[in-house]
Amino acid sequence: MIVKVKFQIGKVEYEFQFDEKDEKDTLNKAITLSQPPVFCEVCSSEGKDAKNPEDFKLTTNKDKEGNIYVNVKHRCGARVKLGEYKVGGYFWKQPFERYEAKKETQNGQE
Repeated sequence: MIVKVKFQIGKVEYEFQFDEKDEKDTLNKAITLSQPPVFCEVCSSEGKDAKNPEDFKLTTNKDKEGNIYVNVKHRCGARVKLGEYKVGGYFWKQPFERYEAKKETQNGQE
């Protein structure tokens, strides 16, 4: 089964085509990627408008070991990662999280 999905996140429109051996795998990938999370829990707790779709974008990075990461990033810096099941398929690792560097004191402890 071939499934084509088209969606927009931020100012970019994406189009994907999936054709897996198992039809449910095809549907899982299409549905998951076509519905990225667009509500930032980090900002909502700060009283900001966290529902504006223009404030989100897809980002990606690769670490030193060659692992590729795909994220939805909000304008506040919070991200939600795309996870991959070992047996195939995707899921969004919710909720959004924002990296906060630890503050050190004089003796090196927080």
